[in-house]
Amino acid sequence: MAGEHFPQENGLSPEPRAAGPDRRDDFVAEEPRSWLSRAADEVAAWLGDPDAAGRRQRDKAAGDHTGEGPAGYVDTDERIRDELNKRLTFDPHLNASRIEARVVAGAVTLTGSVNTTAERRRAEDIAIAVPGVNQTHNRLVVD
Repeated sequence: MAGEHFPQENGLSPEPRAAGPDRRDDFVAEEPRSWLSRAADEVAAWLGDPDAAGRRQRDKAAGDHTGEGPAGYVDTDERIRDELNKRLTFDPHLNASRIEARVVAGAVTLTGSVNTTAERRRAEDIAIAVPGVNQTHNRLVVD
Protein backbone atom coordinates (compact mmCIF):
# COMPACT_ATOMS: atom_id res chain seq x y z
CA MET A 1 0.00 0.00 0.00
CA ALA A 2 1.42 3.34 -1.01
CA GLY A 3 -0.79 5.32 1.30
CA GLU A 4 -3.96 5.24 3.24
CA HIS A 5 -6.83 7.65 2.54
CA PHE A 6 -9.35 8.75 5.10
CA PRO A 7 -12.99 9.62 4.35
CA GLN A 8 -13.71 13.08 3.10
CA GLU A 9 -15.56 15.22 5.62
CA ASN A 10 -17.04 18.69 5.13
CA GLY A 11 -15.76 18.85 1.56
CA LEU A 12 -12.11 18.71 2.65
CA SER A 13 -9.80 16.09 1.25
CA PRO A 14 -7.05 15.15 3.72
CA GLU A 15 -3.54 14.38 2.56
CA PRO A 16 -2.77 10.67 2.20
CA ARG A 17 -0.90 9.32 5.22
CA ALA A 18 1.82 6.71 4.99
CA ALA A 19 1.04 3.30 6.40
CA GLY A 20 3.47 0.95 8.11
CA PRO A 21 6.66 1.51 10.07
CA ASP A 22 7.48 4.81 8.34
CA ARG A 23 4.27 6.41 9.62
CA ARG A 24 5.08 9.35 11.90
CA ASP A 25 2.02 10.47 13.86
CA ASP A 26 3.89 11.13 17.09
CA PHE A 27 4.71 14.71 17.99
CA VAL A 28 8.45 15.08 18.19
CA ALA A 29 9.19 17.48 21.01
CA GLU A 30 11.94 20.02 20.64
CA GLU A 31 14.60 20.50 23.27
CA PRO A 32 13.27 22.53 26.21
CA ARG A 33 14.06 26.21 25.89
CA SER A 34 16.38 27.84 28.41
CA TRP A 35 15.03 29.58 31.48
CA LEU A 36 16.26 32.94 30.16
CA SER A 37 14.51 32.48 26.81
CA ARG A 38 11.24 31.51 28.54
CA ALA A 39 11.51 34.47 30.93
CA ALA A 40 12.11 36.90 28.05
CA ASP A 41 9.02 35.57 26.28
CA GLU A 42 7.01 35.92 29.48
CA VAL A 43 7.81 39.64 29.62
CA ALA A 44 7.31 40.09 25.88
CA ALA A 45 3.90 38.42 26.10
CA TRP A 46 2.90 40.83 28.89
CA LEU A 47 3.81 43.66 26.54
CA GLY A 48 1.58 42.24 23.80
CA ASP A 49 3.98 40.28 21.56
CA PRO A 50 1.76 37.59 19.94
CA ASP A 51 4.75 35.47 18.84
CA ALA A 52 6.05 35.33 22.41
CA ALA A 53 2.58 34.36 23.66
CA GLY A 54 2.51 31.52 21.12
CA ARG A 55 5.91 30.24 22.23
CA ARG A 56 4.73 30.31 25.86
CA GLN A 57 1.69 28.23 24.93
CA ARG A 58 3.89 25.69 23.13
CA ASP A 59 6.21 25.51 26.16
CA LYS A 60 3.23 24.77 28.41
CA ALA A 61 1.80 22.14 26.02
CA ALA A 62 5.17 20.38 25.75
CA GLY A 63 5.31 19.65 29.49
CA ASP A 64 4.73 16.30 31.15
CA HIS A 65 1.00 15.60 31.41
CA THR A 66 1.22 12.18 33.05
CA GLY A 67 -1.74 11.60 35.35
CA GLU A 68 -3.90 14.34 33.87
CA GLY A 69 -6.99 12.39 32.88
CA PRO A 70 -10.33 13.54 31.51
CA ALA A 71 -12.33 16.02 33.57
CA GLY A 72 -14.59 14.35 36.10
CA TYR A 73 -12.95 10.90 35.77
CA VAL A 74 -12.92 8.96 39.03
CA ASP A 75 -11.43 5.51 39.51
CA THR A 76 -13.85 2.90 40.82
CA ASP A 77 -13.32 1.60 44.34
CA GLU A 78 -12.95 -1.93 42.94
CA ARG A 79 -10.14 -0.86 40.61
CA ILE A 80 -8.38 1.00 43.43
CA ARG A 81 -8.70 -2.01 45.75
CA ASP A 82 -7.36 -4.40 43.07
CA GLU A 83 -4.38 -2.14 42.33
CA LEU A 84 -3.64 -1.69 46.05
CA ASN A 85 -3.82 -5.43 46.74
CA LYS A 86 -1.42 -6.11 43.84
CA ARG A 87 1.05 -3.54 45.11
CA LEU A 88 0.86 -4.85 48.67
CA THR A 89 1.27 -8.44 47.46
CA PHE A 90 4.30 -7.81 45.27
CA ASP A 91 6.19 -5.45 47.58
CA PRO A 92 9.40 -7.26 48.61
CA HIS A 93 9.67 -5.39 51.95
CA LEU A 94 6.18 -6.15 53.24
CA ASN A 95 4.42 -9.30 54.41
CA ALA A 96 0.83 -8.40 53.50
CA SER A 97 -0.69 -11.79 54.36
CA ARG A 98 -2.51 -10.35 57.41
CA ILE A 99 -3.56 -7.02 55.86
CA GLU A 100 -7.08 -6.28 54.64
CA ALA A 101 -7.79 -3.24 52.49
CA ARG A 102 -11.23 -1.67 52.08
CA VAL A 103 -12.02 1.24 49.76
CA VAL A 104 -15.06 3.51 49.96
CA ALA A 105 -15.27 6.58 47.71
CA GLY A 106 -11.49 6.56 47.21
CA ALA A 107 -10.77 6.38 50.96
CA VAL A 108 -8.62 3.37 51.89
CA THR A 109 -8.83 1.67 55.28
CA LEU A 110 -6.05 -0.75 56.16
CA THR A 111 -6.81 -3.24 58.94
CA GLY A 112 -5.01 -6.28 60.31
CA SER A 113 -1.52 -6.72 61.67
CA VAL A 114 2.10 -6.45 60.57
CA ASN A 115 5.43 -7.42 62.13
CA THR A 116 7.13 -4.02 62.42
CA THR A 117 6.41 -0.31 62.50
CA ALA A 118 8.32 -0.01 59.22
CA GLU A 119 5.87 -2.44 57.58
CA ARG A 120 2.95 -0.42 58.94
CA ARG A 121 4.35 2.77 57.41
CA ARG A 122 5.24 0.96 54.19
CA ALA A 123 1.68 -0.31 53.73
CA GLU A 124 0.30 3.20 54.18
CA ASP A 125 2.85 4.65 51.75
CA ILE A 126 1.86 2.05 49.16
CA ALA A 127 -1.83 2.89 49.63
CA ILE A 128 -1.21 6.63 49.23
CA ALA A 129 0.69 6.02 45.98
CA VAL A 130 -2.22 4.22 44.25
CA PRO A 131 -3.95 6.49 41.70
CA GLY A 132 -7.47 7.41 42.81
CA VAL A 133 -6.77 7.21 46.55
CA ASN A 134 -7.78 10.45 48.24
CA GLN A 135 -7.48 9.43 51.90
CA THR A 136 -5.98 6.63 54.02
CA HIS A 137 -6.91 5.27 57.43
CA ASN A 138 -4.12 3.10 58.79
CA ARG A 139 -5.57 0.81 61.47
CA LEU A 140 -2.79 -1.75 61.22
CA VAL A 141 -1.50 -3.13 64.54
CA VAL A 142 2.13 -4.07 65.09
CA ASP A 143 2.51 -7.54 66.68
